[in-house]
Amino acid sequence: MSLNHELVKEGWCWWYRKYAPGDTVLEGLEKEAQEARKGLWADPQPVPPWEWRKRNR
Repeated sequence: MSLNHELVKEGWCWWYRKYAPGDTVLEGLEKEAQEARKGLWADPQPVPPWEWRKRNR
């Protein structure tokens, strides 16, 4: 079992493409979580942490 996969699957984190480019498993898990409105995807406009940090410097 992969903790990364479980976190993305349950919607508790983003698939950070910079560190896992082309990871089709994470891509699919994130898409499923988004469609199911799980975790952070329950928010209508979730803000990725890298964007939040850029705006709040």
